[in-house]
This record gives sequence, C-alpha cells and structure tokens, in this order.
Amino acid sequence: MKFVIRDDDTCGLTRPQELEYSYSKLWDKSPVCLSVTPFRIPKTGERSIGELEERRETLDPVPLGENRDLVDFLKRGIQANRIHVALHGYHHNRPNGLPEYVGGDDLTRKTLHGKEYLESLLNCRISTFVPPNNKLSKDGYAAIIKAGLNVCNRQNYSRMNLRSLAPGDLLELGVTLSYSLRNRMGRNDEFEVRAYPRYKQASYFTAGPTIRLNDLQDSLRACSQSNGTFIIATHYHAFDRLMKSGETVGDAIHTLVEEAQSHPHTEFVSYDALW
Repeated sequence: MKFVIRDDDTCGLTRPQELEYSYSKLWDKSPVCLSVTPFRIPKTGERSIGELEERRETLDPVPLGENRDLVDFLKRGIQANRIHVALHGYHHNRPNGLPEYVGGDDLTRKTLHGKEYLESLLNCRISTFVPPNNKLSKDGYAAIIKAGLNVCNRQNYSRMNLRSLAPGDLLELGVTLSYSLRNRMGRNDEFEVRAYPRYKQASYFTAGPTIRLNDLQDSLRACSQSNGTFIIATHYHAFDRLMKSGETVGDAIHTLVEEAQSHPHTEFVSYDALW
C-alpha cells in the first residue's frame, strides 16, 4: 500500500510555524504533499502576517515569494525530502462565486505561469495539480493537461460541449467510460491511480470536521488489503478542529499514519511515486 499525506492551502499568508506545528512529528515518517497557491488573493478580512499585514483588505494577490521565511522553510523541506509541492490553483479565489477552476478565465496561461513560478522559486519540479475546492470544469481539465500535470481529485473527465471534442478528448472519455463500466461490474477503483492518455489521476479521502475517523480507518484497511493507494487530504489550519467522531483532525492524521505503519509493505510516498 502507498500512503500519501495531502495538505491544502499553503500560500503567501502561511506562517512556517503553522506547518511545523502540524507536521513536526510526522516528517520523519512520511513526506507531506503541500498544495501551494502561488498568488493567493485573500478573502475579505482574512488574517495576514508580518510585513504583509497592510495587504489584508486590498484583495490584491500575495505572491508566495513575498514570504521569504516560508520560501526558505519550503526549500529546506524539499531538499530534505520532507515536503513535496503540488500546484493548488493560481489565486484560489471564487470568480462569480464559483471555484477558481470552474468560474475562472485564462486558466491555461495561469496554470503554466503558476507551475513555472513555483518551480523557479522553490527549485523543484511540479508534477501534480490539486484543484481549489476540488472542482474542475472542462477548461480546467484542458489547462492542467496543457501544463503536463497529473491531478489529485475524484471527478471523472468530461467535456460538456460534445461538438468541440478533439481526438485527445475522445481518448480521455473512452478511458472514463471503461473505468465506469468496471465500477458497475463491482471493480472499485478508489484505491487505484487512473492512467489517462494525457495525464494520471488519483482519488483521496478527507480528514475534516464532517468525517468520522472510524470510516477512514475502514477505508485504510480495505486499501491495504487491495495493495492500493491511500491519499488522506487535510488542511494544516484545521488540525485543531474536531471531527464528527470527536477527535481533532491532527490526532486523526497521526492515528492513520500509525495504523498504516502497522500494515505490512506500507510505503509513505509523495505524488511522484504514484505517477
């Protein structure tokens, strides 16, 4: 079984101490795949830090590079193989009230620029896209494919305008239909990495306030039995929040890691090992 920790929302507003608080006892056991937003647009009233405090109410994008303490922290973690970086949108805002990669425009340019910006800033290779709010439109899919990225989400590939299908889209739809048929025949692929012609995709499980820990443990055991891939998705800023079953999110992550360690042949890996 491959076990992956996915953590969302690292950006120019993140304090290194927040990541250290959440993961200091886990980094020696597993790398953490941080979903990083390169040019975060803060929500109205969102907390900012230090020299960025004056940006709080402007709603201007905050480039990751302006937070030098965080950049240095991330680079050290990447070099030590403790941190793996995925692209998490461009601004992580909600244009027209919709998730960025559903309601946003110019997504192809933004995806390519965001990927190149993070790779240059952090001196690492970006191979993975994690959609803000876990949603992708047909234009969102087109953008990540153009950027050569794989994706961590649960959506099936789809093109809403069938009359504009290109040959590559037909191949992706064919693969989607084959996976759907296998599922209807009783083959559950939630622990598999889907291989599409132009990208790969892995699903995930969420550790958050609406989830019960025992349900995640049941899924982890099923994944181990099938020798599959278990991705647990969370947010560093939610570690002290209570889950539906009463544990904090942070305690649940630690429990899942400890249980995964007890399963034979568990590998704690980053996204690159999946793709």
